[in-house]
Amino acid sequence: MKRFVLAGMAAFAVALLFLAGGAGARANGVPQLVKLTYLEGVSNFGPRDAEGVLEFSFAEAYARVDVKHLPPADGYTYEGWMLGGSDPLYVGVIKTGPDGIGVLDTRIQGLSSYDYNLFVVAARKNGDDGHARPAETSIAGRFTVIGDEGTSAAGDVRPSQLPETGEDPGMTTRERVGRTITIAAATGGLAFVGLRVLRRRKLT
Repeated sequence: MKRFVLAGMAAFAVALLFLAGGAGARANGVPQLVKLTYLEGVSNFGPRDAEGVLEFSFAEAYARVDVKHLPPADGYTYEGWMLGGSDPLYVGVIKTGPDGIGVLDTRIQGLSSYDYNLFVVAARKNGDDGHARPAETSIAGRFTVIGDEGTSAAGDVRPSQLPETGEDPGMTTRERVGRTITIAAATGGLAFVGLRVLRRRKLT
């Protein structure tokens, strides 16, 4: 009887992990990671020791930017932009603190192509309400244009259709890992309870 219960618990755990992975991975491709630094020929604003990391996926239409050594600049607001396509793509505002650390975690809105190959952290002067990319550019990073769906051996892929950016953001890699760990822990607790029940039955 004990073996049947344990086997059932194991099968339940596998099913939960499968569902967790399926719910989070709505697109077949892993996020791209791009290192951001003061790039010669591109950067012209802010500290030279500033740096950061861009994590994004066109297939899932999300982007996360983490920066450091980039304190707020008086009279300016930092923004994330993707370049290289037909039109610059605004990603969002990157808020930084006095310690120079900042983050942007957002859905990528307005995707009309996948020809972008450069991400920049631009500095917009306060009072400038224009929608064009600011000329002042801090750190930046280049990345490879993705291939068609099913042809890329690794990394993000070009989906056959543009994602619905009006939907809620899909889970990031970190969130999927966290969800899987949580479900695994819950399953382990369920197995423990099952064993306790079996022992009580034997005692009675």
